Amino acid sequence: MLCLCERLPRFNDFRAEISNLKLCAESVSKQLNGWIESLKNPDIKGAKFLTEKERVSYQRKKDLEEFDAEMKQFRQELTERLIREEAERTQAQNENSAR
Repeated sequence: MLCLCERLPRFNDFRAEISNLKLCAESVSKQLNGWIESLKNPDIKGAKFLTEKERVSYQRKKDLEEFDAEMKQFRQELTERLIREEAERTQAQNENSAR
């Protein structure tokens, strides 16, 4: 529909807005398609199919993924802090040697 509107002379003044709407619509379409695919191929077929062992295994897997994400964030913050501290030390040493 937006492609048709974009070609009509009546909407010439709105080409930039139509182009932006087309990009947004394409993005939403891709997100919805990804969501649909994730629903088609879930890790769990449904609560009634889970045994206690599978439930514990699934929860453990989710907990480990969450822990890994937290550790990744921690490593990133630590790396940034160490780089910043090293830059501050280098700057302080340069200032001291300049005196």
